[in-house]
Amino acid sequence: MPPIPDGSASARRLARALVALASAFALLASSMGGSTASTRSKLDAAKGRLTALTGQIGFQEAQAQTLQDQLSALEARISDATSRVAQIDAALTATRHDLARAAAQADRLQTKLNTMARALFMQGAGNTQEALLGPLLASSSMGDLGDLLTAGQIVAQSNVDLATHVSNVKAELAFKTADLNELRSQQVQLMAQLTTERASKAQAIARQQAVLGDLERTKTEIVGLIAKLHKQLRAEALAVVGTAFQGPGHVAYGAWAGLFLRAVSAPECRSNLITLVAWQYSEFTQAGWNPLADTLAMPGSTDFNSVGVQNYVSLDQGLQATRYTLVNGAGLGYGAILSELGACADPMSTARAINASMWCRGCAGGAYVVNDIPKVEANYDLYAQL
Repeated sequence: MPPIPDGSASARRLARALVALASAFALLASSMGGSTASTRSKLDAAKGRLTALTGQIGFQEAQAQTLQDQLSALEARISDATSRVAQIDAALTATRHDLARAAAQADRLQTKLNTMARALFMQGAGNTQEALLGPLLASSSMGDLGDLLTAGQIVAQSNVDLATHVSNVKAELAFKTADLNELRSQQVQLMAQLTTERASKAQAIARQQAVLGDLERTKTEIVGLIAKLHKQLRAEALAVVGTAFQGPGHVAYGAWAGLFLRAVSAPECRSNLITLVAWQYSEFTQAGWNPLADTLAMPGSTDFNSVGVQNYVSLDQGLQATRYTLVNGAGLGYGAILSELGACADPMSTARAINASMWCRGCAGGAYVVNDIPKVEANYDLYAQL
């Protein structure tokens, strides 16, 4: 599945896969009828096992939904907290800069004020008054007198202004210090929250991986049961299981693989067929005509789920959408996939290219597609009919 904006990719795949498997068990069990007494007993045993597995699937489905919701909520909270931490870091840097500037300004003004105070003290109040009173009495005109009075007012006012400025800067310094302490407190709280949320996410992912492991074993057991059936019953089982695995809008994995290889002008060699069947099996989606769970919207297509996987209106539309996504996704690693298919490379080599791309990076515990190549390669004819 191509990159999506949010949510856990493996959790979404797990939820839809579990629903598909639950349907598969019920349909497969109902298809196993009439045969010899010996075959009947084996089929009864198989149906009993499938019934038990169906019960497990119901429990696993509830677990999967809980895990999906939990992971989505955790990821949202972690994203929000991480963004807020970044904002606080930026605010801390700016506040520290402002604090340093205000402190330097306060020091300069305080030094100036102290110097002026010392000068006035050394001169004494009388000397200051005499310095202004003598010229005032000796003034020969009203203009000279006005100038001297103005000069005296300026000296007095400058002292008051300087003292006020020092007081204001010191008040600003106190506010900045309080802001800095508040930001530091918020940062500590957020970092503690992030630590807790990340630990919770790690636990949820671990539980999710356990459920995925159970799911994979269940899928393998279903295929194993089908492989042991009589040919006629196997054909009936494959028909219902194929629909349960892929939904009503589908063709068998092998048929779709051949059609897609033609769409991208790649050889229909066995290596490529194995790779594409394994890729579809790994996705395990019921989206209409969309076995690789593409998210590219096409005319008339609809959302299969909340993350944008599409239900396409026809087989051809699904093939063209998937082709378009891969051909135009060189920057996402899709070019390497097409190159491997074009060279009819070993299935494992092409699977590694898929795994390394952004189609579903990190899915299946990092073993997306790669993990399914050996089983498909060992029993290709069966998997191709699903």
